Amino acid sequence: MNPSDKPPVAIIGTGLAGLACADGLGQKFDVSLFDKSRGLSGRLSTRRAQAHTFDHGAQYFRAESAAFQQWLKPFEAAGHVRDWQPRHVTIAADGSKTTRPDGAAKKVFVPGMSAIGKVLVAGRPQWNLYLDCGIDAVEGQAGAWMLRAGENSFGPFEHLVFAIPPEQGLALLPVETHFTPALAKTRMLGCHTLMLGYAAHEAPQLDWACAHFEDDVLGFAAVNTSKPGRGEGFSLVLQTRHDWSQRHMEDDIDSVSATMKARFQALTGASTQASGYDRMHRWRYVSAQVFAATPEQPYLLDTQLGLCAIGDWCLGSKVEDAFVSGMSLATRLGGLG
Repeated sequence: MNPSDKPPVAIIGTGLAGLACADGLGQKFDVSLFDKSRGLSGRLSTRRAQAHTFDHGAQYFRAESAAFQQWLKPFEAAGHVRDWQPRHVTIAADGSKTTRPDGAAKKVFVPGMSAIGKVLVAGRPQWNLYLDCGIDAVEGQAGAWMLRAGENSFGPFEHLVFAIPPEQGLALLPVETHFTPALAKTRMLGCHTLMLGYAAHEAPQLDWACAHFEDDVLGFAAVNTSKPGRGEGFSLVLQTRHDWSQRHMEDDIDSVSATMKARFQALTGASTQASGYDRMHRWRYVSAQVFAATPEQPYLLDTQLGLCAIGDWCLGSKVEDAFVSGMSLATRLGGLG
């Protein structure tokens, strides 16, 4: 790591909370980002398979706070954020459809939800980025924390930020902190995402692009192709209800896929025979049921130890919640110096 006279901060996790925190720390800190995955952006995930593109994590987001709107402006100006205005429906248990009020404008990152991480990193060459680098242990002491990843060691760090699900953060905490009880009480439910890429002659004739289901299994579906910049191949994303996924988290993936397809066909009459792409992704931590923090302080911080935790799960389950948590912590850390 390059020597610097700035306070060194390590952020474990490169979802939007971690990225926003790193961005908010600006020029005041020497920032190092770590992620066990090969890519950035956490659940803002995009998978590409030849002609098909799938946002298989967060489907869209809204920007309701002034801070988030302001932060997004340069990305919107550069074309990396665009509005998505799908026909939005609710599909009942008998298959009937009703138009769903759209509410605030839906936004997506372009050309995929994961684009925000790539754009941020490209514009912040001062960040130290370590991908495909799962952290095995945190060692050291306050003001001099060390991270161990396999045979490699990183540090020392004055501040350490856990921008990962609370269960994972709790497992890595080296000592008891003021916020250990808050992490321990937080609960997140999972989700299964089915990605179907159709050949041109297979594409179902759907009169909607975004659907919520009143069903025990399915929760949401999106025609990913209808989003800006997603390519030409007809791509469909199906997602389960979180409570159903939690009960079936350890089930065989093929069994889960078959159940989801059967329910989708029963509710919509549309085929799930997709020769272009047919894959499942299992998310263990998606929707917070018990939050760790509050809107007044949407992060966890032990100032004496220099240990912190952030994530959408601090105050909700939305993309904007992740941003607010990360940026709020960055503001607080910046004020401690």
